[in-house]
Amino acid sequence: MKTKYLAFLIALFIAGFTACKKTINYDPLAQNRITEYKVVNVQDTVIYGSIDNIQNTITVYVPYYYGMTVIQPSIKVDAGAMLSTQALPVEVTDASQSYTVKGADGSTRTYKLIIAQQNPPALSLEWSDANPVAVPGGQLTVITGNFQSTNKTTLKITLQSVTSNQIITPDPSTAFILTWIEGKGTYISSANTPTSLDSGLYKVNVSFLGNNVTMDKPVHVYYPTPSIAPTWNTQTVAAGDTLAFIPNGTGLFYDLKTVTAKIQGQNYNIPIKSTSRLGAVITFPDGLPVGNWGSVPFVFQFGNFNPVTTTVPLIVKAKGG
Repeated sequence: MKTKYLAFLIALFIAGFTACKKTINYDPLAQNRITEYKVVNVQDTVIYGSIDNIQNTITVYVPYYYGMTVIQPSIKVDAGAMLSTQALPVEVTDASQSYTVKGADGSTRTYKLIIAQQNPPALSLEWSDANPVAVPGGQLTVITGNFQSTNKTTLKITLQSVTSNQIITPDPSTAFILTWIEGKGTYISSANTPTSLDSGLYKVNVSFLGNNVTMDKPVHVYYPTPSIAPTWNTQTVAAGDTLAFIPNGTGLFYDLKTVTAKIQGQNYNIPIKSTSRLGAVITFPDGLPVGNWGSVPFVFQFGNFNPVTTTVPLIVKAKGG
């Protein structure tokens, strides 16, 4: 009797469960995802981005030793989906980049790109000279420090005038980050200064691998005595002809006032057609004696500097001759 009663209850339970059972239809997943994000402009390797489909973010971790300023992404999306935003290079400091994916079903999803630079925690720098100096068109005093890398891609140096606050950014292409022969740290060498620099004191800021350091002492920029590159070839000229001169090394031309030539013991004023720090052009006047005068001394007066003399192998011919 008990067995029949138990069988009856089981049958009743199964019948009730079957009667209550119904099918639940889940919404299909939207096919609007980025499935792979990788950085391809890294030598001999790639960097994969971490994709979060809940927060809709892509995080790319960029180690400092790659010295990257820009990443070039390669992006894959769901089958049938399209990337609405072109996968162009992105600066590692850009926090505004996003990507929108449109699925085959018409749905869209927008991802925010997060670039996490894995830079050294700090940068410690000092001048190699107790009194740093520089000249326009020359080089900064060597800067030593813990650069952690000799890749100069992210190196930026700025000079700010103490008197005018004007900011000048030298061209970093000539600079090198090198390791001392003894292996004790690294240093910046051959950082050229612009030829347009005025004399005075300048604060120096160094930016590298996400760190910024203002040097503890300003650099003193001064004007060295102008120097004229020699003229080796014989110059045959007549009245109205011109002749160009350029600086020798870092002895740029500052405030050229007069030029005189001494021929047969007599000084002749030579008109200045044009002048700048990077050179000068003179025009030969009427009245110069005709002849082959060998090495003629030309005296240049730059501002308050002592006169600077250079010799030119010179032949003066008659105008129209």
